[in-house]
Amino acid sequence: MGNDPESGGPSAVWSAAAAVVLTVRVVAVIATPILVFAWLVAAVRSGLLNGWMWWAVGAALALLISSYLYSYLRVRYPSRSERWEP
Repeated sequence: MGNDPESGGPSAVWSAAAAVVLTVRVVAVIATPILVFAWLVAAVRSGLLNGWMWWAVGAALALLISSYLYSYLRVRYPSRSERWEP
């Protein structure tokens, strides 16, 4: 971090991208089960193809895409800190 001569540049962009991706991922993790449950309740009352389905699908897609992007960013720009990471 402080001893790296190439600090800044790509690592700053990676940090900003990771912050956005992680924020989307946290919101999607919270929203997906809530929206899927709301969709299932509405499906029992009216049918499977209801308005809640698209919100549930969108949240699940956001979770899938953000998980992929975060894993891609972790491989492309690994941490240079001295701490242990799994």
